[in-house]
Amino acid sequence: MVTPQLQDHAVAARRSIEALRAGVPNRSAVRELGTDQKQIEAKFVDLLSQVAAERAAGRALAGFMVQGGFGSGKSHLLEWLEHVALEQGFGVSRVVVSKETPLGDPHKVFRAAIENLTLPNRLGGLAELVEGLKPESEAFAELTRVVEESALGFDPLFRATLAVYRRLPSDVDFQDRIVAFWGGDRIAIRDLKRQLRLAGYSVPDLRARRIAELAIPRFRFVARLIAAAGYTGWVVLLDEVELVASLSLVARARSYAVLAALGGQLEGRSIPGLLMVGAVTDDFADEVLRKRRDEEKIEQKWGSGEPGLVAEMQAGIAFLRRNWERIRRPTSEELRRTHDRIREIYAAAYGDCPAEAPLGGAGPQRSMRQHVRDWITRWDLNRLYPGHEAEIEVQELEPDLSERPDLEATEVPEEDAAAAE
Repeated sequence: MVTPQLQDHAVAARRSIEALRAGVPNRSAVRELGTDQKQIEAKFVDLLSQVAAERAAGRALAGFMVQGGFGSGKSHLLEWLEHVALEQGFGVSRVVVSKETPLGDPHKVFRAAIENLTLPNRLGGLAELVEGLKPESEAFAELTRVVEESALGFDPLFRATLAVYRRLPSDVDFQDRIVAFWGGDRIAIRDLKRQLRLAGYSVPDLRARRIAELAIPRFRFVARLIAAAGYTGWVVLLDEVELVASLSLVARARSYAVLAALGGQLEGRSIPGLLMVGAVTDDFADEVLRKRRDEEKIEQKWGSGEPGLVAEMQAGIAFLRRNWERIRRPTSEELRRTHDRIREIYAAAYGDCPAEAPLGGAGPQRSMRQHVRDWITRWDLNRLYPGHEAEIEVQELEPDLSERPDLEATEVPEEDAAAAE
């Protein structure tokens, strides 16, 4: 008799196998398999242990990039690092760089980070985060003090909205509008000024801001919100950063500046309490830095008129050169261990343990994704056609890093401000 528990276990196992077959491992599969990239995991854990102290000192912690070939397990590793961070009490946001979320648009990156914010043992999201932070609590009072007195210079809009949120808890509708503003929406300046007067505050000189102006300040503010809500810090995981190579020089340059800010490389735009880890193909840096000479071209294009912007872009390039860890190929023992664990999951999914798949003949240059799909394909064929001897052919796929202007989304209109008059 199949019990509901066994049935649920089989369904979960089948979902894991389907995800592994597609090359996009889900959370369940990643937790089952763990990671053999122990050096990268150890570095990550060490950095996690420093986040709270660095935030208290008002400093940002330098993140790092994970480099690896196509199918080497970069996304799998980021999923595992998310699991590790959640276990240690961090809020975690996974952001996949894409046409819809270009790295050079800090506002869209921020919105994606908020939409994908996961909290330990909770649903996640900004509303869920703020709900656990009571205006009358000591933690909220400390947040207010930090925002008002911090040397980081929080934008007056955050000081004003925080004051109104704390002083007028009965106005739930306006509180929701404030939380929406913290999460990236616009807020009417005139309404905010009126609420400040109702709360008994003198009205400061508030002005509207363009969306791009408030993106990094929003990252900084939410990092403080996460800490005030009782979490250790905020981890932002950027996947598929190599898409930046497909963009124009202007878009790539903007991406380097955002990478520098999130990676803790800019003193004036630091984000204490946030740790960023990104994943990129191992040929990305060579393509954009050596072959296309981006650093040299950025200096030529902007150097004479915008030295501050150039410094931020160059900081992002320096970050790519220095702050990275390479995914190493699995040893024979690690490959065997992964094979055996996936075989167990496959048996749980389909009710029958498949025969061992060949390892030695798989080839030392195969990526982990190729190994996994080879095994699952063999087991599928043997399950559906017993006795069938599969011959698996592998074709190497290389990511396309050529410039593709069609990937660049339309710019945000000038009039689309984060705060409206």
